[in-house]
Amino acid sequence: MDQARVRAANLALITASRSVGSSAPVALPLNARRSLQVTTPGYTDRFLRHRDSLAYTEVVNADSSALLRNDATYTVRAGLADPACYSFESVNFPGQFLRHQESRVRNSPNDGSALLRADATWCARVGVGGSGVSLESYNFRGRYLRHYASEVWLSNGTGGEAWNSPVLWAADSTWNVTTPWAP
Repeated sequence: MDQARVRAANLALITASRSVGSSAPVALPLNARRSLQVTTPGYTDRFLRHRDSLAYTEVVNADSSALLRNDATYTVRAGLADPACYSFESVNFPGQFLRHQESRVRNSPNDGSALLRADATWCARVGVGGSGVSLESYNFRGRYLRHYASEVWLSNGTGGEAWNSPVLWAADSTWNVTTPWAP
C-alpha cells in the first residue's frame, strides 16, 4: 500500500467534508435553460449531457452538433419533491428529468412516482470546491452530482467504488451553471 496516496486521499476527504458542512443554499433561475459546466482544472471545456438516457460529460463548444448542444441543456424547474430545490428537465426530451438511480445519474421520464420525484430533485448548494454550485440529492443528503471518467454519479466521496473516490471529489462535485448551449 502506498502511504503517500492513502495520506493524500485522506486529506482530500477531510477537506471535502469541511466544505460540505458550510454549504448554503444557492438560488437558480426557475424555468430558464442552463448548462452545467465541469469546474475540475483541465476539464472546464466539458459539460453535463445525456446520451442514451445516461449522464456524461463531454467537450461542448460552438462547433458542436445541435444534438450535443441540446443534450447539454436543461430547463431548471422547481424541485419535483420539494419546490425549495430544483429538477432539471431535458430540453430535447421534455418530460424527462435528470435523476439518480443506483448511484448512476440519468434522464428518466416523469412517471409521477414519489421515488422519481425524490431522485430527480437536487438542492443547489455553495460549491463544495469553494465556488460554483454543488447539487445535493434531495433523498440522499450528503451525496452530490459528481463527474468521474466522463460519467456522472451520485457520490459522497468516501471511497469504495472508483467513482466515489475522495480524490478530486470536491472539484468533481462542483459545477458552473452557465448560459445554455441550446437557446
